[in-house]
Amino acid sequence: MKGTLSLTLDRKPQGQAVLRIEGSVDGATFKQFESAIEGLKDVPYLVVDMAQMAYMSSSGFSLLIQAKAQRSNKKGDVVLVQPQKSILSILEILGLRDLFRVASSADEALTVRD
Repeated sequence: MKGTLSLTLDRKPQGQAVLRIEGSVDGATFKQFESAIEGLKDVPYLVVDMAQMAYMSSSGFSLLIQAKAQRSNKKGDVVLVQPQKSILSILEILGLRDLFRVASSADEALTVRD
């Protein structure tokens, strides 16, 4: 549902973290999402679990791209887990589908690295 966002963070060893998103990243919730991503700048390997995410604004996509770029410079990564078809479609339209690795579970994202 738009306007609601729940974020759960699970820090793992070896510079890994799983950020689970439930709800929407939109105008009303962007600052909350931004704060969470900014708070994880020290984490080189970020897994973003989108299985329960309903919507993401262009600002949210921009933030993920920035996070990916920052980690790529440090040999880290941002991996998306189970994004909804609508999210994948937007990534395709923007030509960004190949930028992010997509995993079927957080465990897979944490164990299989490119």
